[in-house]
Amino acid sequence: MPDPAWYSHEICFWHDPGPGSGYVPVGPGVEPLRQFAVDPDLRRAEGLVRAAGVMDHFRQVTPVPAKDDDLLLVHTPGHVERVEAASALGAGDAGVYAHVNYHSALAARLAVGACVQATEAVLAGTYDRAYCLVRPPGHHAEPDRAMALCLYNNVAVAARAAQRAGARRVLVLDWDVHHGNGIQRAFYDDPDVLYVSIHQDGLFPPASGLVTETGTGAATGTTLNVPLPAGSGHETYLAAVDRLVAPAARAFAPELILVAAGVDAGGHDPMGRMMCTSRTFHAMTSALCDLADELTGGRVVFAHEGGYSAWYQPMLVLGTASAIAGLPEPQDPFLHSLEHLPGQRLQPHHRRVVEHLENHHPLLAGRARP
Repeated sequence: MPDPAWYSHEICFWHDPGPGSGYVPVGPGVEPLRQFAVDPDLRRAEGLVRAAGVMDHFRQVTPVPAKDDDLLLVHTPGHVERVEAASALGAGDAGVYAHVNYHSALAARLAVGACVQATEAVLAGTYDRAYCLVRPPGHHAEPDRAMALCLYNNVAVAARAAQRAGARRVLVLDWDVHHGNGIQRAFYDDPDVLYVSIHQDGLFPPASGLVTETGTGAATGTTLNVPLPAGSGHETYLAAVDRLVAPAARAFAPELILVAAGVDAGGHDPMGRMMCTSRTFHAMTSALCDLADELTGGRVVFAHEGGYSAWYQPMLVLGTASAIAGLPEPQDPFLHSLEHLPGQRLQPHHRRVVEHLENHHPLLAGRARP
């Protein structure tokens, strides 16, 4: 059995983007409403992992806040100052649709700290694997601005920290339903970081995450975008992992795998239009753990990103955590409402995306396929 670690902190659950509607703050025509991204839902997710007995298989670690030296691996000093200043006011927008409260700056440092410290511990052999249940999320945050609920880019900073610790090649897989524009921007010209994003085509940000975006200069081929049609489900996501992620990883030969493990591709999520279930996330997580065993000596770190269904997010986190702990998929009372829908099967319009990338992406084209 693996020896995984669980990183979380109570203050991460105190971050709150405010009582708006969707991304829109309260104002003319916008009535106060409970946000999709209210973080007590993550406390409920952690509670379900504990109640199911899965937490007993993890070693729990309390992270400490990231220092400026960590944040500046990716972000500009001005960006850090804006986040701190907006949070100190008690409310406001630290960037673009990146609303904060008084606790947000500390929560964001703890989220980065958890990912950096988990990465360093896994590289040092302290733990086999790690999972970071943190908020705010990070993959939209760019070096010089916060964006779309993301204040600091947790996984990007962790990848830079891995390089600082001596890792030569790092694979970052992002299966959040939205494209991780911030991670892509951080590594678009870095040939030593392979960024793979599986996301809903055209969702957010607009015109971001196209198949033609493959990196630049010496890093051409080290960005792999998999924009799937809305309505993609279980078989399509597993095909993307099996036919694209795994061959790309083997060609790249990373020493560490980081996963931006958002669960907003779940079939009940209000911020996406995908059809994934807890079974999907369990299977993808298991596949990445197996891939890490094959390529990196087991070194893999998962970090929570998006997830906005109050009732289904906890079950999807449980599916992810169960796989990291080497346990079977959990009993999911919501499966019956999703598994019978036709989007769960690999459709011709889904297959075309996978086949196009197999045949045309610089890292995959011409490679023998099973």
